[in-house]
Amino acid sequence: MPFQIMIPAYLPKDFERATMSIKLDKAGPGGEPMVELAYVTKDGATVTVEEWVPVNPKLEVLAASRPIETKWGRGWLLKQGDLLAAVWTDVGPTRVSVFTTDLDVLSAEGLLAVAETLGPASNKQVFSFEAKPRKIKAMAPPKPFVVPVSKDGVQELTLVVTPGGYSPLRFAVKKDVPVRILFRQLGEVGCGNELIFPSDPANPQSLQLESASDQKVLKYTPKTVGTFEFHCSHLMYRGLVTVTQ
Repeated sequence: MPFQIMIPAYLPKDFERATMSIKLDKAGPGGEPMVELAYVTKDGATVTVEEWVPVNPKLEVLAASRPIETKWGRGWLLKQGDLLAAVWTDVGPTRVSVFTTDLDVLSAEGLLAVAETLGPASNKQVFSFEAKPRKIKAMAPPKPFVVPVSKDGVQELTLVVTPGGYSPLRFAVKKDVPVRILFRQLGEVGCGNELIFPSDPANPQSLQLESASDQKVLKYTPKTVGTFEFHCSHLMYRGLVTVTQ
């Protein structure tokens, strides 16, 4: 692997380290080499740790997640009711995903504890089930990307939807200044090929890409100050546009 594999020092006591399975033939979101570690309990509950070095960290995001604080800095938490929880965090250049579908055995806070104890495998690795997972804290989102104004007096932006979400995820435009958005996709995005955009918050516009190479242009002049959500047709992909004075 082009990076050092890390293992967690903390796992709840029911998860067996001796029977951990490892896969080295996995691929990350951008096709990068990935390692997958799976720890299982005697009852079949599983926690999975995936590690890779992203080709483009800004484009590879955890769709529908929210930013959280981690020991390593900014992280992401995705929780889908009682069905799934996942924590992403960057340990140096390596991105790590820790997830489980067995939330009755390992909570979202437990996943964060696993992620925060990652380290190089060694004979000094500690097995501890007495760690006290800390409360998950939301991290303030980054400031929105400010769309520049061209020489022609138009705010021009390329909005890309990828399997991981929108880029940029948040951007800001000025009220009463024309906006031109070029919408395109990168990779297989499913319902993300349709963009529902609040050019008029009361009457959003829809753009639909017909193929992976298709591009669509949206032109409008924002009239209402505020922050508005844009999304795909199934609300799986979401982003925010802020209109300022």
